[in-house]
Amino acid sequence: MKTRPLTHTLAPAIILGLLFFSCTKSETEKSPGSAGTGLADGTVVATVNGDPITLGEFQERFARAGFKQDGDIPEVKEEFLHRLVERKMLLKEAQRRRIKIGLPEINQRIDAFKKEHGKDVKEELAAQGVDFEKWKSDIWENMMIEKLVAREVDRQVSVSAAEVRRYYQANQDSFNRPEQVRVRQIVVATEEEAQNVLGRLRKGADFAAVAREKSTAPEAASGGDLGYFAPGEMPAEFNVVFGLQRGGLSDVVKSPYGFHVFKLEDRKAAGKRSIEEVSEEIARTLFQEKQEGRYQRWLKELRSRTKFEVNYQALAQ
Repeated sequence: MKTRPLTHTLAPAIILGLLFFSCTKSETEKSPGSAGTGLADGTVVATVNGDPITLGEFQERFARAGFKQDGDIPEVKEEFLHRLVERKMLLKEAQRRRIKIGLPEINQRIDAFKKEHGKDVKEELAAQGVDFEKWKSDIWENMMIEKLVAREVDRQVSVSAAEVRRYYQANQDSFNRPEQVRVRQIVVATEEEAQNVLGRLRKGADFAAVAREKSTAPEAASGGDLGYFAPGEMPAEFNVVFGLQRGGLSDVVKSPYGFHVFKLEDRKAAGKRSIEEVSEEIARTLFQEKQEGRYQRWLKELRSRTKFEVNYQALAQ
C-alpha cells in the first residue's frame, strides 16, 4: 500500500461544519446510535494511530455530504478525507482526555434544533434519507470535539480592557461611521394601491399599522422597519430617503420589488464611533485572532504525537 504522511490542517469550524453520520471506533466508548454500519468495502484509506477509516465509511460520509462519487475531482476527495482524518484525531483526543457527553446534553441540543427550525427532526431527516440514530451519533461527535476545543483552546484565551483600548487607538479610521438613516417602508404590487396607501398616510394613518396591514415585504410584521442603513447599502431606488426630513414621507417609488412608500424615522450624522460603542466588537475580533493562534499551536502539538497514514491509491480506485 502506497502511503504518505498527512500534513494538512483545518480550523475547528471546518471540522464541525460537515455532517458525518457514521463512525468506526476501536475505543471502548461508543457513540449513541453507533450500531454496525454495514459498510461493504473494508479497504483502508487512512489510519489515525492505527485506527482505520475504510473506503466504505469514506464513501458513505462523502455521499451524505452531498458529493457524487464519480462527479468530483480527486483533489475534492483528498480534501474530504483530510477532514475525516482530522476529525477522527480530535475525537480520539477527546476520548483520551475522558471528555463525556451524556444523553441529556444531546437531547438538549436536539431540542434547541427543533426550536430554531420549528420542524420535527425525525420527519425532516427521513425526508432527506438520513437515519435519526446516525444523525444523533454525529451530534455526539460534534459535541465531544466542541468540548475538547473549549477546554484546550477557548479557556486559554482572554482579552483585557487594555488590549481593547490599544486596538481602538491603533485603528481609528476603522471606526468612522457614515451617515445613517432609519427607515420604514410599505411595498405593494401596483401603483394604484401605493397611491391609496400614501393618501391614507398623509391623512394621519399610523405607518406601522398600515405596513402590517398592506405591505408584502418581509419586515411588514415589524411595521415596515428596515433599521439603520448607510448610502450604498440598499438598492438605488432607496436613495430618495436621504433627502427626507425626520418623519417625512416619500412619494411612490417603483423598484423591481414593487411600489414603495418610505418614511424617515431617524438620522444619524457621520462621525466616529466611541470606544464604548465598539468595545464588544473589538473584544470579539481580538478573541477570534487569539483563538485561531492558540488552536493552530495546540493542533500542531497534537499532530506531532499522532501517527497518520493515507492511502491515496485506494481512494482513487
